[in-house]
Amino acid sequence: MRKRLGFVFWLAVVYLVVLAVAAVFADVLPIKDPAETFPGTSKQGPSLSHWFGNDGVGRDVFSRVIYGAQVSLVISTVGTVLALIIGGLLGMVSGYYGSRVDRWLTATLNASLVIPPLILFLALVLFLDSEAKRRIFILVFTFVLLSIAPIARVVRAATLSWAGQDFVLAARTLGARDGRVLFREILPNVAPSFVSYSLIIMAGLIVVEGSVAFLGLSVPPPTPTWGDMINKGRTNLDVAAHISLMPAIVMFVTVLALNFVGDKLQQYFEPRESVL
Repeated sequence: MRKRLGFVFWLAVVYLVVLAVAAVFADVLPIKDPAETFPGTSKQGPSLSHWFGNDGVGRDVFSRVIYGAQVSLVISTVGTVLALIIGGLLGMVSGYYGSRVDRWLTATLNASLVIPPLILFLALVLFLDSEAKRRIFILVFTFVLLSIAPIARVVRAATLSWAGQDFVLAARTLGARDGRVLFREILPNVAPSFVSYSLIIMAGLIVVEGSVAFLGLSVPPPTPTWGDMINKGRTNLDVAAHISLMPAIVMFVTVLALNFVGDKLQQYFEPRESVL
C-alpha cells in the first residue's frame, strides 16, 4: 500500500512553519513590544487585547512567547545543523570503513552518551566563562557536543545497510574513490534517515534549553525565553497560572510537533520489502 503522511503530519508542519515565520519576522508583525508594560493589567488573564494575558508586571505574554521562540528555535536549529554535519560525517566514515575506525569511533560516541546535558553545561560555564553574554555560545557548543553521538549512530547504521548494496560495490569495482562513493552513492540514500532523526534531536534541544533557561543560565534578560517565563510565573500559579501555562503549552506543542514530524518522516522513508 502507498505510504501516506496523514492530516496530523501536515497540521504539525503548518504549526512549525507558522511558529518559525512568526519568530523570524516578530519585529515587523503587528504584535506588542515584549518589554512594554501595560498599567493596570498585571497578572490579567487572556483577553481580546492580550491573547495570552499579562505577566506579573503587565507585559504581554503572547508577544513574549513569540520572541522567546527566537531563542529556542535559533539555538536548537544551529546546534542540530552543526551536529548533523559533524555527526553525519563521522557516522558515514565509521559505517563505510568499519574495522578499527568503526570500533574506535563507536567506543568514543558511546562514551559521550553518558554525559548529562545540564551537568556538562554547568561545568563549561564554570570553567570556561561565567559571563552571561557568552553563555549562548557555550550553550550551542554543549548542544552540538551532545547531539553528535546520537546522529552519528543513526547515520552509521544506515551507512552499514547501504555500503553492501550492489550499486555501491559496482562503483568501487569501477575504481570510484571513497569520497565519491560516500557523497555520491551513499549520502543521498542515508540523508532522509538522519534528517528526519535530526528533528527529534532538535525537539530534545528545545527541552534542554528550556531547562537551562528555567535555571536562569540561558540568554540574559531582557530577552524573553520560554524556560525563564515558566520560571518567573511559578510564584503566581495560584492567582495567574497563565503566566507559566502559556509558554509551557507552546513549548509542549512545539516539541510534540517536532517529534511527530520526525517519526513520520522516518516511517515514510523507511525501505519497504516487496511481497511477492
